[in-house]
Amino acid sequence: MNVAKSVLSNGVVFLLIGLVSASPLAAQEEEEEAPQPGTIVFSQNKCPYENLPTLNTVLDSIATPVLDELLAEGQLLGWGVLTHSWGDEWNWNIYYVVESHRAFLDFWSEYIRRLNESYPGWYQQFVGLCTDHKDNIYSVRVSR
Repeated sequence: MNVAKSVLSNGVVFLLIGLVSASPLAAQEEEEEAPQPGTIVFSQNKCPYENLPTLNTVLDSIATPVLDELLAEGQLLGWGVLTHSWGDEWNWNIYYVVESHRAFLDFWSEYIRRLNESYPGWYQQFVGLCTDHKDNIYSVRVSR
């Protein structure tokens, strides 16, 4: 009976060790398949609340098609818009996820070139919808 308990206990211990040991390997394989982004550029805007619907319409009709093309081509890893009606005054924010600062500069040049080519006068549609603007470039230290 003691031998059976010992074999069973050792079997459970080895099973648990095997399960715990496999987890880091699986996580490592996932990391290798999907590299973490290295840079997020965050553009914050102070916009009068009544301008948000117009701003969103302009974004959806002009910027979104170009951003989605660049995303599909791999020049951009992700992008999004964050809005709020409760919080500080920076209420319309757009972010771009890229591999590096250099990748952002390359993406941005191509983005502006395509906007100018496909939507002449696009900038005038954005100007005046918001009162203030600031950009921040963040290096991602941890992303899970």
